[in-house]
Amino acid sequence: MNTLSGSVLTIVAGVMQGAFPLPMKYAAKWKWENIWCVFALWGFVILPWLLAFMTVPDLINVYASVSWKTLAAVILFGAGWGIGTICFGIGVSMVGLALGLALMNGLTGALGTLVPMILFHPEAFRTSAGQTILGGVALLLVGVCLCALAGKQKERALSPQGADGKGTKRTGSFYKGLIVCAISGAASPMLNFAFVFGDEIVSTAKTTGATPAYASNPVWCLAMTAAFVTTLVYCLYLMKKDRGWNRYALKGTTPYWGLTFLMGALWSGGIALYGMGLSNLGQLAASIGWPILMIATIVTGNLCGIATGEWKGTGRKPLLTMTAGLAVLFIAICLIGMGNA
Repeated sequence: MNTLSGSVLTIVAGVMQGAFPLPMKYAAKWKWENIWCVFALWGFVILPWLLAFMTVPDLINVYASVSWKTLAAVILFGAGWGIGTICFGIGVSMVGLALGLALMNGLTGALGTLVPMILFHPEAFRTSAGQTILGGVALLLVGVCLCALAGKQKERALSPQGADGKGTKRTGSFYKGLIVCAISGAASPMLNFAFVFGDEIVSTAKTTGATPAYASNPVWCLAMTAAFVTTLVYCLYLMKKDRGWNRYALKGTTPYWGLTFLMGALWSGGIALYGMGLSNLGQLAASIGWPILMIATIVTGNLCGIATGEWKGTGRKPLLTMTAGLAVLFIAICLIGMGNA
């Protein structure tokens, strides 16, 4: 029953993570920086801290009891992850929800798997398990390349034919979006590193009475607050260029505050449910928890993208290429899960 409940919680967490950018599509009068700044306030600061104070006894004393090196590492990696989330938001707005999630989750999965092994368990590469994981990572990169190819085919299909007959302007924009997605995929695993280096915080939270399901919440709070600072600085820089904060007062934008709250609730709620799911999975957490989350996130993102018309009018070829890329990603994720098992 624990395995079943843990799997269900992880699936729901993946659905929430895959769907959280969807409300962005319905806030047309705000630019990206307006949306992302308010979303980050809800999802990175207000909701995580509320959850932490509710679930971790004597939270302030937890931070006071750990070394400054641990706190500094978590803050540093959280700020780096903030750069990844900025690029994630920009990437989704440039290449679409479906393609963006596939590309960025694939790259994040590859780096998030390889880097900890290289740093902490390099001997694992000589084992059959390590070689299985390595094969899975290689397939992840193949899947990412197929998804990128599908995105290029999509842009060509949707681009108005220019003087050169190739729709150069839209294709150039796609390549910029691809670069942004790559940066996000490279920076996003830093949140995992924050957890690796924040283990002292988790242990201290458990000694104050926090359950294993909630003991990681203090790490989330600290890392996400650092990410919010990074996000706020960048968004304010963009809004300063055109006095973008005036868009918050535009007529008809009041519902946008609710949309950004929904984004933050889906994001932070998905993380909380994932932590609960992992605690129920126990020893199976490493082998099936992460693969389930990744698959649910990518499937949800693609279903949302298709439902909102991102692939409408592209023809069969881009969709078939995207389907092939997703299939390779799923196989790769399962291989990594088997290696972890």
